Amino acid sequence: MRHSQPSAFRRATLALCLAALVAPVGLCAAPPLLHEPRPLFNPAAAERAAYPPPLAMAALTFGTTTNHSARPLTTVALLIAGELDQYSAWKLGWRVFGRDERVWIGTTTAVLNSFSRNPFTALATLKAGDHVNCWTLRDTDRFHKIPREWLETARDRKPFNEGHIENEDFARILTLANFTSNNALRKNSRRDLNHTHLSADPAFYRGEVLYFEGHLRRINRLPPPREAARAGVNDQYEAWVFPDTMGSQVYFCVFTEWPAGLSRDLLGQSKIKQNVRVQVAGYFYKLHAYVTNDKNQPTKVAPLLIGHTLTLNTTPPTPPGNAIWFKPLLYGIPAMLVGLIFAVVGVTYWFRRTDRLLLERLRKAQDREFVPPPPDALPVAAPVTPAAPRVPPAKSAIPVRMNLPGRGDRGSDTPSHGEGASGSGDKPPDDVTGA
Repeated sequence: MRHSQPSAFRRATLALCLAALVAPVGLCAAPPLLHEPRPLFNPAAAERAAYPPPLAMAALTFGTTTNHSARPLTTVALLIAGELDQYSAWKLGWRVFGRDERVWIGTTTAVLNSFSRNPFTALATLKAGDHVNCWTLRDTDRFHKIPREWLETARDRKPFNEGHIENEDFARILTLANFTSNNALRKNSRRDLNHTHLSADPAFYRGEVLYFEGHLRRINRLPPPREAARAGVNDQYEAWVFPDTMGSQVYFCVFTEWPAGLSRDLLGQSKIKQNVRVQVAGYFYKLHAYVTNDKNQPTKVAPLLIGHTLTLNTTPPTPPGNAIWFKPLLYGIPAMLVGLIFAVVGVTYWFRRTDRLLLERLRKAQDREFVPPPPDALPVAAPVTPAAPRVPPAKSAIPVRMNLPGRGDRGSDTPSHGEGASGSGDKPPDDVTGA
């Protein structure tokens, strides 16, 4: 008994407190209908009774829900009894409830059923509330494409105008992005699109989810559209992000949740000077026209992306594979230009200096009197050697004897041996040996 009494006391106290919360909801007037109005409770019966039947019936019905010994059919019976004429506590029927009344009743029922020991009671209440349009259950990790009819009113290269139907579709897409997680958007995003694709054919890429990394330059907070606020969107942020690619143009990003880890001191700054790198994933809606301070181009165009939030990026940017060769050229080409300039200046200086020296020499030569050079020496002929006198040939010391016919041996033309005639054993005439 020691444990049952405090438990019963707590249940009774809780029943009275929650009954006091339920009673004003029941006593509020229902919205007028096209035919006969049927209020939720009967005010006349409440005035005649000492204890208002609506309050008493509400407390009694709620007491049966907190009493574990009571059967579930008891609560149903009391609900039906409260509709009878003798009580006239309420009128059952969803057709007498407006949107606000359904939300109040569904929320109160979900809160009361959360005290039940059965964990499936709260889940069943949430599912029933979604069925009767008290609220809408959404799986935030599930990706949803934008319906095509929401994109037909988008106007490229024009700003938003108050009262245009484009604002209603923008509020719908903002609500869709609010109830879609950033992970779901990143998993279904495209990374092969850039500013050139979107500017060339925005209607073809409208509704696609884009992902890129860039530098945050400005972020502001604005009140969300009325349609989005009624659907559960609490905040609307606008950010201007420049991608990491060289020569890129700005993107206009709209999201509903403040980025985790980002300081709120950056709100409202005309230009963020810190190096804040973020990751963006969002629906491409249109090419948004905005006003600038540039006198030559007062109006510019930026792609409008609608997402859930931004993600801080602490990793350094990695250049793409096809841009590795570009880094040496980034320093090589300026160095070559500087070297070429120095070479041209040096060659020009050398030529001008040489011309100046030559002109000075010519000027000095003009100022002097011309002195002819000395005459060249006459050429001297080479000495001629006299010809040698002709010497007659020397006579031989030994006379030559000629063999004439008729001299020598008889009957023979051959000279004899003693006269130096030729023979088989004779010596030449100049041989003095005589051998």
